Amino acid sequence: MTDDRLSQEELNALFQETAAGKEGSTLPFQAVEIEALNELFSVSLGTLSTSLSSIFMEEVHVSNIHTKVLTDENITEQVPFPYVEASTRYEGAASGESGFMLNPPDAQDIADIWAVVSGDENEDNVDKSLTSVVTHIMESLHKGLSMASGSSFSGTFLNLQVVSEWSNSALRHADSMIDISFDLSIGSIIQTTVHHVLPAPIGKQITELLVSEEDLRQSTTDEVADEPPLTERTQRSEWKEPERSYDEPVKQPEPARSEPAIQNVQFTNFNQKQNPYSEERNLNMLLDIPLQVTVELGRTKRIVKDILELSHGSILELDKLAGEPVDILINQKLIAKGEVVVIDENFGVRVTDILSAAERLSKLR
Repeated sequence: MTDDRLSQEELNALFQETAAGKEGSTLPFQAVEIEALNELFSVSLGTLSTSLSSIFMEEVHVSNIHTKVLTDENITEQVPFPYVEASTRYEGAASGESGFMLNPPDAQDIADIWAVVSGDENEDNVDKSLTSVVTHIMESLHKGLSMASGSSFSGTFLNLQVVSEWSNSALRHADSMIDISFDLSIGSIIQTTVHHVLPAPIGKQITELLVSEEDLRQSTTDEVADEPPLTERTQRSEWKEPERSYDEPVKQPEPARSEPAIQNVQFTNFNQKQNPYSEERNLNMLLDIPLQVTVELGRTKRIVKDILELSHGSILELDKLAGEPVDILINQKLIAKGEVVVIDENFGVRVTDILSAAERLSKLR
């Protein structure tokens, strides 16, 4: 009796051929799918600013997040060549190879800042520094995707190279791609645009988690409803002016009288009960966002002359009185007051008063 089961090598080859066939095909995306992807990645990239700020020791901003469909023909118009391509692989809820694309001078500056912060300023370690930055961005993005979608996303860093033409890209076999672009600024040093490019099959795998079949059918129905009826378009194309004798007087066409369309007004039912689990889920998405907590003992202002005269043993008088509560700030915003305590060998603070919403609003103004 012969064993007709495929070997592991044959199975791997079959899966690779199937994946290659999917990546080589053009998959159409409806508007509702592009909107869902843009909203998902906007939420997922929202935590990137905080995590990068803590690493670079500079204020980092992520803004202007856009999602669009690219093909191998128009990618040269959307992504300037040459660029640094960092290849990564999606795993978990979506699988396949993707890439981050950066402008080479900006990639060099980002690597230099990382090297200074990490204390490894060897010129030979530029690729290593940039790999560390991209790996951190990838891990933060996948963590945000997992939180926002409720599915598990993970990834692996693959390769780093400079691409001067599309035929050298690791994604060159993809006919259709999703481009998620965003502006990244690090302090006043770097302002650049990063492109995160996904082959269409990965984009489809993600949209299947977000958009139901009913939503897709409804979107298709709405798009068809916006087009004029086929009979009307046919009549427009086949209509010809009737022949007439020039001796006949020209008759002015009478304006068409159309009956007004009367519909019943439908008001929104405000008594509908909201799903309590949606609000809880939205709150859970924010629970592990890191925040900077600062305890401020006091402040003072001095002129340049006084600052230059500072030496060992100099004393600066602050605007706080002895025994007065210290300020507790979250992301540089005052939210509470407390008193300093000692816990073992460390300082701590005991919260004595939490500002009301009105007080916090007045502080923001």
